[in-house]
Amino acid sequence: MPTSTPIAPPDAADADARAGARPVPQDPPVREVVVGVDGSECGLRAVRWAAHEAARRNAPLRIVHAATYLNRRRAAGAQSAELTRARHITGQAFTVARHSEHDVRASTEVVPGDPVGTLLRAAAAGQLVVLGSSTTGAADELVLAPVTARLAARSPQPVVVVPRQRSGTPAGRPVTAVLGIGDPEDDEAVATFAAAAARRSGVPLALLQTRSTGRTAAQTWADDLQEWTRREPDLDVRRTELARASAGDLLSAACPSPLLVLSAGHGHLLHRTLDGPHRWLLRHCTSPLALVPPVHRRELDPREEIIAIG
Repeated sequence: MPTSTPIAPPDAADADARAGARPVPQDPPVREVVVGVDGSECGLRAVRWAAHEAARRNAPLRIVHAATYLNRRRAAGAQSAELTRARHITGQAFTVARHSEHDVRASTEVVPGDPVGTLLRAAAAGQLVVLGSSTTGAADELVLAPVTARLAARSPQPVVVVPRQRSGTPAGRPVTAVLGIGDPEDDEAVATFAAAAARRSGVPLALLQTRSTGRTAAQTWADDLQEWTRREPDLDVRRTELARASAGDLLSAACPSPLLVLSAGHGHLLHRTLDGPHRWLLRHCTSPLALVPPVHRRELDPREEIIAIG
């Protein structure tokens, strides 16, 4: 039976002092950076990137492995072997994270479920989702890209896709924000995310405006370099016009870059999909690619949200 030491009742003076004391407000906990792993080298590359980003944000790192194979019914003892495999995957990812950033606060989780639904649920409680991508062309996309594309299209938080092969980025290369995709308000969200990334990394910010001049009459602050100076006085911001640029034009202008940032497109969690240029970039981009959710989205009722993530 558990025991405890009796506590003497406080005297009146102590009671009055406590009654007059006000609770000290506490800062809300920092949301996690979430990274999905599958045991591949590509997944471990994503873990390294996510660990560095979590350290820059002073945020915890949550390592998630969606183990669909744990749902399969097998003979007694087989489940134990599969669980051992799943824990090995997350354990290896944890080791890589701590080697990349010794002080990162990392945790691991094995979820017996679909990768997209699992990561969408994790995204709802996090601030960023990171995923590796091993696709190199259309054939790969048929098998491997659906998870990446579906997650990026439906996530309520920005998704960073880390490519399989990445050449070294020369020092001082800017974080690049692609404007002109979606509504003007989406440009503001992309610009805010990219500016914060550039500031944390200590590099310049390059703005690539793809919307034609005739369609920028209603400019946002993201199009105003004077406003950038006011908002980000210590950030080196450069702007380039790339009206109606193709996905290939964007890569030529932006890469190599520590991060390429653009809007994920339109729609809502149930029906939003990535268009052709987005899918092309997912296949061919050699720099980490951040896809920022659009600003306007129809609110889902609880039943719709369950359908969307499950």
